[in-house]
Amino acid sequence: MSATDTRARLPIANPAQVRRAFLDLLAADKGPAAQVLVMYTLAAGFSVAIPVLLGRVVDGIGAGWGAADVNLVCGVILGCVALQFVLSRLGRLAGYRFGERAAARLREDVVARVLGLPLDRVEQAGRGDLGTRTAADVNIVADLLRDNGPTIVTSLIEVLVLYIALFVVDPLLGLVALLTLPPLLLAARRYLRQANRVFTQQRAAMSEAAETLAASGSGARTVAALAMQEERRGLGYARAETLFGRFKRLIRLQVEFFFFLLWFNRIQLLLTVVAAAFWYFQGALSIGTAVAAITVVVRIANPTNGVMIHLSDFQQGAAALARIAGVRLVESPSREAVPDGNDLRLDAVTFGYGDGPDVLHGLSLHPRESERLVVVGPSGAGKSTIARLLAGIDRPRTGTATLGGVPVCDIAVENLRRRVVLVTQEHYVFTATLRENLILAAPDADDARLVDALRRVDAGWAVAAGLDAMLGPEHRQLTTAEAQQIALARVVIADPPIVILDEATAGIDPASAGNVEVALAAALAGRTVIAIAHQLQAAASAPDRGGRGRSHRRAGPA
Repeated sequence: MSATDTRARLPIANPAQVRRAFLDLLAADKGPAAQVLVMYTLAAGFSVAIPVLLGRVVDGIGAGWGAADVNLVCGVILGCVALQFVLSRLGRLAGYRFGERAAARLREDVVARVLGLPLDRVEQAGRGDLGTRTAADVNIVADLLRDNGPTIVTSLIEVLVLYIALFVVDPLLGLVALLTLPPLLLAARRYLRQANRVFTQQRAAMSEAAETLAASGSGARTVAALAMQEERRGLGYARAETLFGRFKRLIRLQVEFFFFLLWFNRIQLLLTVVAAAFWYFQGALSIGTAVAAITVVVRIANPTNGVMIHLSDFQQGAAALARIAGVRLVESPSREAVPDGNDLRLDAVTFGYGDGPDVLHGLSLHPRESERLVVVGPSGAGKSTIARLLAGIDRPRTGTATLGGVPVCDIAVENLRRRVVLVTQEHYVFTATLRENLILAAPDADDARLVDALRRVDAGWAVAAGLDAMLGPEHRQLTTAEAQQIALARVVIADPPIVILDEATAGIDPASAGNVEVALAAALAGRTVIAIAHQLQAAASAPDRGGRGRSHRRAGPA
């Protein structure tokens, strides 16, 4: 992939922007978030009371407590265990609910923002980058909010409460236990810095690998026709090797950090036991205090390990959230212009893609209203580029593309699509019923209108299947021709005044293509139609029922 392609990827948020995005998720549901925090804190408090009370029992027995006193304290210990269990369960339940709501809001926000991006920017980003951000990255952040996040919060609260309890039991032993904490924090800080970079690189490598696979799969016929199999295979292997290298680097970091964490636990416990034993034999503390302190230190190891082990999950979630929040950083140009009428025209337009050369040179085009205009030319001549300019997807380098006297790219997308609809060879059928696929064009359309649209595009198979028929890979897999007929039926249902057909019937078999084109011409009568065609024969069907029509052929690079 070239440097230009890499720069075309969507941006990644910086740490400050990631923190702000995370705080926004918490603030949207701060009441339940506070409830989770309180429950976990209370659960940790009752959990810490157990070793402290156990030390009291040991000292009490040494002081001559009777069975009643011992039973009373043991009963309190059992009560603390029960309360800790109940509060932990309630906290985890509340945490799951909070996480699911936050994940749902995140998904809705990501989808809304992606749908609001300029279409040319989406195409530059590529399917792999968008696909991983809206699917894999969102799932990772959702897992963090629902599962790993509450686990980290629980463990962190328990660690803090345990250290406080250790100081309450004996301040000197608390200081001894803290001796190993600075090295642990420094090691965690080093790990987080390195892991954050590696996780970000890993997510980017996943996007590149997914983009390569998607492009090779969708363009398999082109790859085979141009004998590019070895080139695409080599690129796929290179992307996979890069991704594998990122995984190896991450695993190496984790192994090094977890090895240090294991020795941290052992050294902390060893120092506490030695200090407690020394001061006990010096008469500076009781055996019950020593038992309580050592028990607290033993309990510290488990939640500390939980926090540190889940740091990788937290870092992975942060890297994913940085990519999700990066979608917000894409600037969407203001589109508030209101067209006066449906006069569509190109005037002295020059256009090129990215930093490449111009593919259109001073082109002017002015289809009259209710006219069917066919643009014919060889591959690479710029026919689809004309369609994109007229549909407001791209903005000319020089010259103007206007609708109703205002630039097409300055019209709000909702308003523009009610006036201009572009149908290309790329079409999508959702896994849903036929009815649900059709009413995307007009949610208020009734069944009679949907069936009429299907008949108009010669989709008798769809009428026979019924509007409740499920479509999609797991139900009825449509052929290319059938999917194109669904796309054309949506145009009829949307009923726009201007329709741009970019090789819209290219996938339909020649035997029925003529019937579809005739039916479509009849269905679109009275509208302005710009049809993009590859062969001159397509101009034969250019006139509509009113007889008005013309073809426009332009010279351009082949």
